Amino acid sequence: MSDPLTDIVALLNPKPSHSKLVEGRGEWRVVRESGGEAFYCAVLEGECLINVNGQGPKLLVAGDFILIPAAYSFENTNAGRSRPTEITMPTIISEGYVRIGAASGPADLVMHVGHCEFDTPDKQLIVSLLPNEILIKGQRRFVTLLELLREESRARRPGRDVVLMHLLQLLLVESLRSNPELPKAAGILKGLQHEKIAVALHLMHEKPGDEWQIAQLARHAAMSRSAFFAAFNETVGMPPGQYLLFWRMSLAKKALVSSKEKIEQIAFHIGYQSASAFNVAFTQYVGVPPGVFRRQNGASQTHAPALNEEPTFMLKGVM
Repeated sequence: MSDPLTDIVALLNPKPSHSKLVEGRGEWRVVRESGGEAFYCAVLEGECLINVNGQGPKLLVAGDFILIPAAYSFENTNAGRSRPTEITMPTIISEGYVRIGAASGPADLVMHVGHCEFDTPDKQLIVSLLPNEILIKGQRRFVTLLELLREESRARRPGRDVVLMHLLQLLLVESLRSNPELPKAAGILKGLQHEKIAVALHLMHEKPGDEWQIAQLARHAAMSRSAFFAAFNETVGMPPGQYLLFWRMSLAKKALVSSKEKIEQIAFHIGYQSASAFNVAFTQYVGVPPGVFRRQNGASQTHAPALNEEPTFMLKGVM
């Protein structure tokens, strides 16, 4: 059966933009503005205060990992002492390695920080299904994953891009499922924690081309139509019909950009019996016809799996 969480992470198509190892000593203050990229930080030694998107400050200690799916503002300062009001300029030690605060003496903080981009046309909607902040405390495997990510980023070995993409996907999946507090907010995680709503989510992801009706999904979930509709809306954050449309159109956009499938084939795989019906629905949802969308976004020259194939980290069992 298809796994909606894995599908969502794969659809985000995370790509690293930059990362670095940071050591600090004494008093320091770093402030950054960002364009909504995902931000992550793992504290390897010591502790610091972090404030992202105006939420905080939070104390991070050795072994903590934090992921912000969409970061716009960022402030990082030393902990345990008075903090400066002036912004500290980092000293570059080597590529991907900087120091902040006092220029000499042993570091009292070591952390790995980085950003990644979600390379998908549906970034805003998909990110809205995820928690605003993911904080994992005391799970050292995240530090190990980040060390692998940093090592691979700096090495220029064959297959680097594929390895980085899968490491980031693994990092996202691990972080999303490692904190039992995360499913409390409406979104894909809360929906998957609901035993009956999870059944419907799995079905929509596994067979997006089926002619799903709300009453049919409710029967599979062993609920009345009204109870299912209310529970789905409450847990996932949108009605089931809207979620199904989002998922189908996300698959269509991915196929238009990254495969050479004909529009008629794409339409059939996601539940439309004709290219004209798909054209109307796609234009209403996206704002441009599928052919125009494909030309504007430039289909990849490298073959990507079609919607009815079974790639790693993508849909399986699509009929």
